Amino acid sequence: DRDLRVRGLVANKLTPAPDADEDGRGARYLRDKVETERDRIRQVREGFEPPLVAETESRTREVRGDLLSDAAGELDVETSPPNPT
Repeated sequence: DRDLRVRGLVANKLTPAPDADEDGRGARYLRDKVETERDRIRQVREGFEPPLVAETESRTREVRGDLLSDAAGELDVETSPPNPT
């Protein structure tokens, strides 16, 4: 059926946590971001009436989207390719 309706909430964990052996500024930034996301998801779950019925976690091999730019912006790292001279 095309009109399948579901009443519920999907909470995505967007930021991958760095490996345990990573301890640089970028790793600290990602750990802070992951902790913030966990807090927000916890707050949503506490205020959401229906019970949580499933949780799926995965780690992608390649980070896509604006995450790298966000992390680079926090660390003042240039992410765009240099202009040819």
